Amino acid sequence: MTAVQRLAAVRERMRARGLDALVVRGTDEYLSEYVPEGESTRVWLTGFTGSLGDALVTLDGAWLFVDGRYHVQADRELDTTCWTAVKNPLGTSNESACVAKLAELAAASPAPLAVGYEPLRFSVNGWDALQREAAGASLRWVPVRPSPVLEARGALPPTITGSGALRCVDEAAMGRTVAEKVALVAAWLAPRKAAALLVTKLDELAWLANLRGDEMPYQATFRGSAVVTPDALHLCVHVAPVTDAVRAARPGVRFIDAAAFDALLASFRGARVALDPASAPVGLRDRLVEAGVDVLATASPVVAAKARKTPAELEAMTRALGRADAVVEGAQAWLGERVAAGERVTEAGFAAQVERMFRAAGAVGLSFKVIAAYGANGASVHHPPSDEAVVRPGDLMLLDTGCYFNEGFATDLTRTFFVGAPGVEPTAAQRRLYTLVLKSAIAGMTAKVPRGVAGAQLDGITRRPLWREGLDYAHGTGHGVGINVHEAPPSIAKTATTSLEPGHVFSIEPGLYLEGIGGVRIENLCTVREADGAPGWLQVVPLTFARLDERLIDAALLDADETAFVRWYAAGRGEDVTSAAAVG
Repeated sequence: MTAVQRLAAVRERMRARGLDALVVRGTDEYLSEYVPEGESTRVWLTGFTGSLGDALVTLDGAWLFVDGRYHVQADRELDTTCWTAVKNPLGTSNESACVAKLAELAAASPAPLAVGYEPLRFSVNGWDALQREAAGASLRWVPVRPSPVLEARGALPPTITGSGALRCVDEAAMGRTVAEKVALVAAWLAPRKAAALLVTKLDELAWLANLRGDEMPYQATFRGSAVVTPDALHLCVHVAPVTDAVRAARPGVRFIDAAAFDALLASFRGARVALDPASAPVGLRDRLVEAGVDVLATASPVVAAKARKTPAELEAMTRALGRADAVVEGAQAWLGERVAAGERVTEAGFAAQVERMFRAAGAVGLSFKVIAAYGANGASVHHPPSDEAVVRPGDLMLLDTGCYFNEGFATDLTRTFFVGAPGVEPTAAQRRLYTLVLKSAIAGMTAKVPRGVAGAQLDGITRRPLWREGLDYAHGTGHGVGINVHEAPPSIAKTATTSLEPGHVFSIEPGLYLEGIGGVRIENLCTVREADGAPGWLQVVPLTFARLDERLIDAALLDADETAFVRWYAAGRGEDVTSAAAVG
């Protein structure tokens, strides 16, 4: 089916349900960021494969809402004869842009607009915020399940891209056993007079059970849901088989099937059950309320505990990051050698080689799709590698990649480097572009900040060298990293309000993107520790040490402190961050 035919099939089903409009979210019923493409209704309908983007369909129009990372990609992947890309500026969410379009359409409609939505694809917070933004617009929200898109496409079995098995990680390397994590939640439940905590976010399930999965691309998690009571973790695994070996390795987990899980939820009628409104689907909240459960919507203790890495977790992450550093350095050398020898290498071929090198180094999977952007393609923040883009000497390659090793933590690293050959050197413009981004990265990676500082303040510190030049980038400076490659907290962005804490692991990744010319991004994972000799202050510490491309560094643009950092970094003298990490 073509894009036009798919829209026609969906609209036919919308008419049958009396819908004027339909919201099609990029996420799934687990509110995952990385949804297998074969399962994504948005990918099927729009053809857009980016990890974040929502769609709106009416009987005569269709819009895709994307942020700054995907403006160029949306133009390349959408059929513009039937789709319009709405490119949100920094600070405008896809949900806000969608509501604005709905309000515009409703204002021109003589009757309230009937808008279909899937209750399991909005978090409680997301849905409540959307309702507040939509207040005053003449809209009638209609829950739909299954979605008209699913009806038009047809049902599909769950995607299994790996072995499909559950994997037990070494509890000693996690710093806490399952029993200790249950005790942490129990202590939180007691003063709130709650009988249980409902957990639906997949990385939280993996953290609680000290298990990892191998069933979905770019994730080390598994499909499931859980209830934590004061004495146990009740875990319903939806797809992966729970073997006798897994049960024996996790005696503190009560594995239950879907029927037993539903019965457990029903048993809380008249009791209080907590759920995190930031991650629990609004449809599940509504189901509990209808069943007579007293729902306590509040931030889960699992979120903060998972974000503050234990010394053991930091040690495990540092090992994984070091192995990933070596792969990225090796990939750069491989590309340089092949291109200098005159071999034909495309972006897609290079991306495939990077994955092969990760696998050879022991990786069990990628943490996100390899981004390999050569030359002008680097202007697209999340450029999908092309088999038509041939790499030649004389331009820049932007490589953004990550993986999972057995430790079960994501790695994430971006290096922009010059693709050279004998007699081919970087231009002054390329060196200036790279060095300005490097100055910004150094500002973030060396920041000393007071305890309690918010992510927005570190974002500003990082951007300052670029702002001095009248330059900026249309994405956040960094994101938390853990079991998923994108974890919150923390967030390092212009609007981020959460405080940085020792044990947080996050990226610092400034960039510059010039349409028609290319782009540079330098990304390192970092943590914060107590600053030496400065009570009440925190020091940002880099955790990744893959080489910077010294050919692209214009030393004349660096000040003395930046020059000293580059020398220190080149020597690979990372600090022992684990001993100073404070955990809760």
